[in-house]
Amino acid sequence: MTDASGRVASLTLIMCLCTCLAAQGAAAREHDTTARTFGNDVFMAGSDVLNDGSPGDAILAGGWISTSGVVQGDEVATGGQVNLGANVEGSLYAAGGHVRLNGKVARNARIGGGHIEIGPEADVQGGLSLGGGEVAVKGRVGKYLQVGAGSTRIDGHVGGDVDVTSGELNIGPDAVIDGVLTYYGPQPATVAAGASIHGGSHYVERKHWGPRGRHRGFSVGAWIWLAGWIIAGSILLALWPGFAGSVSEAARRQPGTALLLGFAVLVCVPVALLLLTLSIIGIPLALLLLCLYLLLLPLGYLAAAAAIGEWLLARMHGGAVILTRQRILMLIGVLIVLFVLTRVPLLGGTLRFLVIIAGIGSLVIAGSARHRAA
Repeated sequence: MTDASGRVASLTLIMCLCTCLAAQGAAAREHDTTARTFGNDVFMAGSDVLNDGSPGDAILAGGWISTSGVVQGDEVATGGQVNLGANVEGSLYAAGGHVRLNGKVARNARIGGGHIEIGPEADVQGGLSLGGGEVAVKGRVGKYLQVGAGSTRIDGHVGGDVDVTSGELNIGPDAVIDGVLTYYGPQPATVAAGASIHGGSHYVERKHWGPRGRHRGFSVGAWIWLAGWIIAGSILLALWPGFAGSVSEAARRQPGTALLLGFAVLVCVPVALLLLTLSIIGIPLALLLLCLYLLLLPLGYLAAAAAIGEWLLARMHGGAVILTRQRILMLIGVLIVLFVLTRVPLLGGTLRFLVIIAGIGSLVIAGSARHRAA
């Protein structure tokens, strides 16, 4: 595992995006949940999300999430409190304020959150990667365990190597590690009597293990944000299948205009906000405009990623019909590539800026075209 340690990331923006997207199909009541099915895949978003399984993938976003039954594909979940009890036949990706896993995962699991608990009933047959403020592992991991956290406790069975970067590490009396334990931290791990580490342990002192390290661009918090982008983008494409096509068409037809419009919006809106706050009457309008502006920035990033994915799919399929599932999978790939590239020194900041303004400009052009057509 790389130098990414204990860190807590806010999911406020992620939840705002998911809530806004879910509102397109939800009724006015506070606790309504939107559910859509595409092929065998299930998409759900809302305040309270209760999922009892899926014949394919399950993609969930909400304030409170609980899963049960069997998910025959991959499971992706992000929310405030996430309780994962379903048996997942694919891989698991989850992020939240408090995440608890008690189900079985046939492949790998990647989880980020403020507090993460791998319960005693949990069984991850592949590898398990965790990043959060507090991490507790009590269940079984078949292959390897990777942890980056502020505080870590391991009291379960790991069938392979364990790599931990943490402020503190406690190995409980019921812990069984079949491989090698490697720990990066400010002081040696505390190992209780009765714990078994069959492959031995290796400790590397690291006084400055926190987010100020040189790998902060790939910190656990950053990976949590990536999970949020993936969830928000997937729900956006599921609820609005034509989104990627319309934005991509706008960017393809008028790339220069899209960049200029995006730059103008990025610069001019804050100036307009300042001018509006000079009068009492303009303050409410300024607050509304500020909310829209803050929402437009992440939407611009997602729009650009969706447009890139649509362009790639069009070249790959040569005019054939593109399915929503294909758009979502391509969007995930593009977001991961952008996540890596935007963290390259010097290049990253410029690329992020260009992606955001291109996305905002394409949204404006697409919105104007739709308004004229209406």
